[in-house]
Amino acid sequence: LLILIIVGGFLFYFQDRFFKPKVNPKSIAVLPFDNYSPKAEDEFLSDGFTEVIIANLAKVKDLMVISRTSVMRYKDTDMSLKEIAKELNVANILEGSIQRTDRKIRVVGQLIEAKTDKHIWAETYDADFNDIFSIQTSIATEIASALQSQITESEKLVIEDKKTDNIEAYEMYLKVKELRREELYTSAKIRKELLKKIIGIDPQFAEAYALIALEYSEAVHYGFSENFERSQEKAKEMIDKAFELKPDSPEIRFAYGYYYYGCHKDFLQALKHYEYALKQEPGNADYNAYIGFAYRRLGDGDKTIKFLEN
Repeated sequence: LLILIIVGGFLFYFQDRFFKPKVNPKSIAVLPFDNYSPKAEDEFLSDGFTEVIIANLAKVKDLMVISRTSVMRYKDTDMSLKEIAKELNVANILEGSIQRTDRKIRVVGQLIEAKTDKHIWAETYDADFNDIFSIQTSIATEIASALQSQITESEKLVIEDKKTDNIEAYEMYLKVKELRREELYTSAKIRKELLKKIIGIDPQFAEAYALIALEYSEAVHYGFSENFERSQEKAKEMIDKAFELKPDSPEIRFAYGYYYYGCHKDFLQALKHYEYALKQEPGNADYNAYIGFAYRRLGDGDKTIKFLEN
C-alpha cells in the first residue's frame, strides 16, 4: 500500500512529463494580427486578415491549424508565446500586424517555433491595398514551405482562389464577417443589407450569396426569423446561386450543409456538404465541429466526440 501511495504521488506530481500529449511538429496557431492602421475602425481588417490566413493554412492537408475561435481569446494578451503554445498544444505560432494608410498596406508576419523561440520565417509586405489577396496567398504558401509541408496543385488552386476582384466588395465582406463575430442577432438586418450591396457591386461574388443563405438559415434554426417560410425560400435561392457560381468552394458547401441542417433538419444531407467542405479544408476546426454536431443529431456519440475533438 505504501508503494502504491508513493508511485501514485510521483505520477501525480510529474503527470505533465509522462502524460503530456505529443505536439505535432506541423501544428500552428495564428494569433490575431495587430491593427496598426491610423483608423480604429480598420480593426475588422486585421481580424478578417487573420481569419483568411487561418482558412488558407487549413487547406494544406499536411498542417494542423488551430481554429479562429480558439485563438481569438489571445488578442491583446500578455501571455508569452510559449505559454500560448502550451495551452493550445502547438509547435508553432504565427503572429503579425497589418497597417493601412490610404491605399497602401503593410503586413508583417513571423513564424516562431515556440519551444526554442526560434524564428522559422519572417516577411514584410509593402504593397497597394489591391494586392492584399496575393499577400494572403504568399503567407500561406511560404509558411507551408517553412514547415516543410508539401502543397499539392489542388490545394494551391484553392488557396489562390479569389473571392472577388473588387476590393470595395471585399472590404464590405470582411466587415460583415466581423459583425457576425460580434453579435449574431442584433446586427442581422445590417449584415443582410451590406451583403445585398456587395452583390450589387459584384454579382459574381459567390461567397456573398452563400453568406446571405447562411444568415437566413440561421434565422430559421435559431427561431428569430419573422417569416420562417420566406426565410427558407430566400436561403434556398441564395445558396443555389452561390453553388451555381462556385460549386467547389468549401465555404459554399458548408453554407449548403447548414441550409439542410438549419431549415430542414436533414442531417444526412448536411453531412454530405460538411464533409466535402472539410475535404477542401482538412485543417478547418469549425467544419470538424459541425460534422460533430450533425452526428450528435443523428445519435452517433462516438463520431460526435471524434470530430469535436479534432
